[in-house]
Amino acid sequence: MNFKSLVTLFISLSCFWGRSQLVVNDPQTNATLLKQIAQSVKTVEQTTKTVSLLKETKEMYDNINSAFQTLDYISDMSRTTTQILENSGKFLQEIQGTNMFSNKEMATISSQFSKAMTSSNSVLKVANDLLKGGIFKMNDAERLTLLKESKKELNEALVDTRIVRQKYLRIAERRALRKYFSTHKEK
Repeated sequence: MNFKSLVTLFISLSCFWGRSQLVVNDPQTNATLLKQIAQSVKTVEQTTKTVSLLKETKEMYDNINSAFQTLDYISDMSRTTTQILENSGKFLQEIQGTNMFSNKEMATISSQFSKAMTSSNSVLKVANDLLKGGIFKMNDAERLTLLKESKKELNEALVDTRIVRQKYLRIAERRALRKYFSTHKEK
């Protein structure tokens, strides 16, 4: 080998060593690294426990929220049923007080109010069965769907009582007007 080749080889090796990193075996650095790994493992374990606790808390919150929603629906349904019962009695007396209907007609009118009351009571019974919890094994979505449908039925029954009232009060008004004009026409 000639001198130029040796110098070139020496320069090349020195550049290569200058750029490469030598492995350092420092016990202090290794101990610090092991401590950091151990702390990281503890942090991961704590985070996993916290996530698990948060999942349990969310599940409990969802259950409580579902219970409150169920109670709100059932309370509203109870108020609506009470309104149906009050309206039926009050409206029936109001219609009867017009003295424009025969006993047979009053029986028909009474049966229409009775139908609304029976419907509302059966719907409310379903809601009470939901509260007891033993009859229906439903998930939250199914229970809320049933309650929404039941609430809708009750609202329809409430509207029906008002419609029946308006219908028969209009009939009573027309009869009263006919009676009035027929008695005053003769004079």
